[in-house]
Amino acid sequence: MNIEYYYKNIDPLSDAPREYVEDKIGSIGKLTDVRDIYIEVSQRKDGDFYMNVTVRTKNGNEYRAEEKSQSVQACADIIEDEIKGQIRRDIEKMRVLKRRGGRSIKKKMTIDENARL
Repeated sequence: MNIEYYYKNIDPLSDAPREYVEDKIGSIGKLTDVRDIYIEVSQRKDGDFYMNVTVRTKNGNEYRAEEKSQSVQACADIIEDEIKGQIRRDIEKMRVLKRRGGRSIKKKMTIDENARL
């Protein structure tokens, strides 16, 4: 898993906030195979932090979330929940489509009336 940071109008994060963000965002790897994570952090004129996270998986899916909050840690918490929700919806959607396809095939299968059983 490759994590890249981009900073705008802010100095690079110190060790403690950076480790916190990496732990939160890195926990997404438990749900899916993550290829790259791009994290953009900026600070607005009003003092709030803005964080934009893009997660790309090995199977080609891309998940994005952005948040504006008082601290970088608060942004990371909210973004983690949002991206995990997106991944869970995707997983459930694929599960439902597989079941629906199986039912469709089962309906189309018929036994020939002239067959000897």
